[in-house]
Amino acid sequence: MQIRYCRCGSRLAPDNTGLLCSACQSKSRDVLLNAPAVPPDFWMTDRMRDAFANRHIGQIINTYRTHSFHGKALSQDVVARWAGISQTQLSRIESGPPLHDLKRLMHWAHTLRIPQRLLWFDLGEPSGISETGEVSTSLRRDFVALGGFAVGSQVFGLLERELDMIHMTLDRGTTSEERTSYFEGIADDLGVQVVKVAPATALRPVLMTLHSIRALLEERQPTRQQIRLVRVSAKLSTVIGEIMFNVGQFSKAHEWYKTAEHAAYDVGDQYLVEIALAGQAYLPTYSNDPRGVLALLMPRLEADPTPSPAIAWLWGFKARAHAALSESDQFQRSIECARECLARSPEEMIIPGIFSFLPEKLAFYEATGAVRLNEPDSAVTAADRALSLYDPSETTEPTLAKLERASALAQAGEIPQACRVAKDALLGPNTYHGVTVRTYARRFDQTIRGIQSPETREWREVLAQVHGRKNNVSKRAYQEM
Repeated sequence: MQIRYCRCGSRLAPDNTGLLCSACQSKSRDVLLNAPAVPPDFWMTDRMRDAFANRHIGQIINTYRTHSFHGKALSQDVVARWAGISQTQLSRIESGPPLHDLKRLMHWAHTLRIPQRLLWFDLGEPSGISETGEVSTSLRRDFVALGGFAVGSQVFGLLERELDMIHMTLDRGTTSEERTSYFEGIADDLGVQVVKVAPATALRPVLMTLHSIRALLEERQPTRQQIRLVRVSAKLSTVIGEIMFNVGQFSKAHEWYKTAEHAAYDVGDQYLVEIALAGQAYLPTYSNDPRGVLALLMPRLEADPTPSPAIAWLWGFKARAHAALSESDQFQRSIECARECLARSPEEMIIPGIFSFLPEKLAFYEATGAVRLNEPDSAVTAADRALSLYDPSETTEPTLAKLERASALAQAGEIPQACRVAKDALLGPNTYHGVTVRTYARRFDQTIRGIQSPETREWREVLAQVHGRKNNVSKRAYQEM
């Protein structure tokens, strides 16, 4: 007797005279009633991407119907029935001009189960809709310029694809214990290494690991493994958020930090939720929006959370916001709360990298706040304490602490020494001249604005030369990716 197989690979029973196994027959019957569940890469074909880029729901429907996933193209009658319209109406939608009516677009998105991430309109509150009810024409996709230079199209495409795919796989649900542990170790290592290497070096291994995690999440894992893999995806998304922030792409950083928060919420990991929240606090901090920082953090801090390094980090951001608002008493109280949180945190949680908050980072925040409050003696003391604790191989924060020390010395009138400290910061062999270093260097330069001396002239020459040189080096590094 000839052995026959279904298109899914299952062996057909001897008494099955059809072409499909019972499971596929059931799915085929379900398709007549509702849109089937599809894997995330269903939406990633070139034709589907073009349809979304054109913002034409009719093209999306046509591409959906004729997708190879279905085996045989779905008829307009079947898909029209899902939406409660006639075949003629669907034909007009597919071949006619783009729809702009929000309710109809939302109806089709729900009907076809299109992931929100791919849409150019909001399935929830219609915040992107104009007063006429039409969908906003602002582009969702943009070519990213990182720190003044462009990311190669291959890496950018991979970055955008992974952001789409991780969103679409977080809710899907085998891998071995060893493999899961391996990925957990990689995520933890990357959380440490990302502060010691240039973004161009860190981005590719993060994306490769996230790609592997997402592939595993596309198949339902045992519950314990599923939770651990989603937790790893939260950490990796946080790492990418850190990279995007360091190269000055705040909006992309925000998307990845929110993705990390989404994943952490899904597995009930409140600590990683708070780490992702701290990442989001970077954005209003560096866009000079202290009240935005407070609005972001206060709901969590007012909930009386259990002390942890992540909560200490949130208190540190709160302190910096109060300093920016010249609220000295609130700044000091927040610093004390951060210090107390660290003191009460389990020692094993206070570790290097972006998944914790260390005493040296708190001392740096204290120095930053003191500079903003024009308290140079306190700032120098705090900066010195931070520098005595920092790992000098880090690419950013030791440099920032030196620049804050220089600003404090300038406030105290010690201009020659301030310029020497600032030059040393920029010329450090491990310094990455990303958005934070540039911001702090510019602040120091503003502190000595109008002062003319051999030391200030030499500082400005170094500032111009080293940033130009670092930009060229970074540009070449990204072009090689």
